[in-house]
Amino acid sequence: MNITATKDLNRALGSELIIAPVFEDSMPQDTANALGSPGIPESASKAGFNGKFKQNIFTEADGHLILLTGLGKKSEYNLEKMRRAYAEAYSKVKDASTGSVAVLLPGTHENEGFEAAYIFKVSHYYFDRFQTEKTTFPDLQLNIVTGVGQDVIDGAVKVGEATNFTRDAANMPPSRGTPSLFEKMAREISGVEVTAFGREDFVRLGMGGLEGVSRAATEPGKLVIMEYGPKDQKPLLLVGKGITFDSGGISIKPSEAMDEMKFDKCGASSVLGIMKLASDLKLNKHIIGMMPLTENLPGGNAYKPGDILKHYNGKTSEILSTDAEGRLVLADALSYGVEKYDPYAVIDFATLTGACVIALGNNIAGIMGTDANLISQIKKASSETWENVWELPIDQDFMDQIKSEVADIKNTGGRPGGAETAGAFLRNFVGEKPWAHLDIAGVAWTQAKTVKTPYLPHGATGFGVRLIYQYLMGN
Repeated sequence: MNITATKDLNRALGSELIIAPVFEDSMPQDTANALGSPGIPESASKAGFNGKFKQNIFTEADGHLILLTGLGKKSEYNLEKMRRAYAEAYSKVKDASTGSVAVLLPGTHENEGFEAAYIFKVSHYYFDRFQTEKTTFPDLQLNIVTGVGQDVIDGAVKVGEATNFTRDAANMPPSRGTPSLFEKMAREISGVEVTAFGREDFVRLGMGGLEGVSRAATEPGKLVIMEYGPKDQKPLLLVGKGITFDSGGISIKPSEAMDEMKFDKCGASSVLGIMKLASDLKLNKHIIGMMPLTENLPGGNAYKPGDILKHYNGKTSEILSTDAEGRLVLADALSYGVEKYDPYAVIDFATLTGACVIALGNNIAGIMGTDANLISQIKKASSETWENVWELPIDQDFMDQIKSEVADIKNTGGRPGGAETAGAFLRNFVGEKPWAHLDIAGVAWTQAKTVKTPYLPHGATGFGVRLIYQYLMGN
């Protein structure tokens, strides 16, 4: 699929197919020009098309084959409605026998050209590397009629490619999507310096969380550190939880849906994708990406409930459940990253708690942290993408809830406020740095009760890549 920008409507109308948006109560000017009239064609109207949100119908008008796509009422229109409508339209177009497609825009938001290119790219995704019959799409040429330049469209395509790259990493089955694969993928990103720590380093550096969780792993655990950009700038530190398969360890999970625990590496996958995007776009940003990576498995040598682990910054944690392992590996990565790189801000991504899913469902991530300004900036970025976040508190009560009788803290505070006590645990490892924690347990992959959208196919969503791109563009 090739996506280009054009300002020449007449030239675009020479395409084999035209995607034309329609509001319920009005007609965008470019659509009216393509139809040769200010109204919906009679054939489409008789078939029940009236511009309702996500309606699509093929029609012919003024000598053109046109796919009319409904955007709903103009007063209720926003960029998320556009994303969903155009993704729905693309699902119709990709099965059509056509090569060139003109894409008309509603003309109400300046970012529509970027959004259209991005959403077509992320809708053009399939994970079929383990299927004998491969997915085939036609070789489409999409010509977006927009006032923005080709550089904007190319940037949107790169953001979409990085999102799909993230999905690929997260979708890998657990015996293939190993810590070693993540290290390999990191080393293949141009312009990124990579350092990888292994088990001996965990012991040498006093990273008791990583050492403990990885103790029974068959695949060697790793802490993969990526550095990109000008080192004379203070960096942004990104840390992503990378449990490549989470059985729960000794505190083993129920067998139902345990296959989905290959997605416990989605935080690391997001950080990997963000680093690729920074490289692809040649961003003038200093970014450190850290991925603590290991399986969490039971075994005779596994860490156990009742154990006490000592983390990189000297804090000790009592293990009440080996299924609360993500915070243990994040603790070492966060404290090492803060001390080593002195970042101006820290953001972590983790499929951390089922409690966050219970609180916010499958379409909103929890955000919490220590710095109101940083959280506000991420929330603003979220409002401009499809990645919704909702702020949760970490107050002293939650900090007190994880105090241990035999160690500094314990790795679970029980069921009440489970997402917040997990955040409170991590709070102990970021010092005084501005820090935001994103609990993406509900949004990292399309779970059974996820509200389905055409641009989020089965499997990993790539949540976080577009969000941090938007954040970086504003800072």
